[in-house]
Amino acid sequence: MARRRNRKVADIVAAAAEVLAERGYHDTGLDEIAERLDIAKATLYHYFPNKEALVMACMESVGAEVNQQLRDIADNGSGTARDRLTALIGLQLDIIVHKSPQMASLFRQPLDWPQAYQERIRQLQRDHYAIFRSVVREGIQRGEFVVEDEAATIHNLYGAMNYVPVWFQPKRKKDFSEMSEAVVDSLLRLFLPPGAPT
Repeated sequence: MARRRNRKVADIVAAAAEVLAERGYHDTGLDEIAERLDIAKATLYHYFPNKEALVMACMESVGAEVNQQLRDIADNGSGTARDRLTALIGLQLDIIVHKSPQMASLFRQPLDWPQAYQERIRQLQRDHYAIFRSVVREGIQRGEFVVEDEAATIHNLYGAMNYVPVWFQPKRKKDFSEMSEAVVDSLLRLFLPPGAPT
């Protein structure tokens, strides 16, 4: 019983995230979410008391889950900082381009959201940023990375990485893996001395 309920909640949250990504907060309605799931709108109220509760569940599901996946990589003691940064970038690209493209849209436009959500979005963004920063700082301390301005370099990494969904439009299945490899190699160069192999 609990498993079936959890599966239904996950389906509702996934559909809501898609609609939010496509339409933004203000143009998202429970009618469309229910229609996509082929259920009655009243069924949504059985699981979520209102739109606000459903939206917050989307934020938690999308943001917290992704942050945990990234944190698992960052906190893994094996491998070099460079190995972990490579894995972090690769996972981030896989999520925002391939597995959950709605995440990029949800977090790119926080100002369109009511104040109640903005602070939670900002906190999820801060947590996300801190995961990458911790690995970069470790790499700098160990001498694996060489950067003149840590903050500017991390911002460049973050901006370039999260802008990929805007310009990348795959036509073939293998396009994603080719793009991901090229972007990872390019972004790693931000942290390596000139001439160092990626």
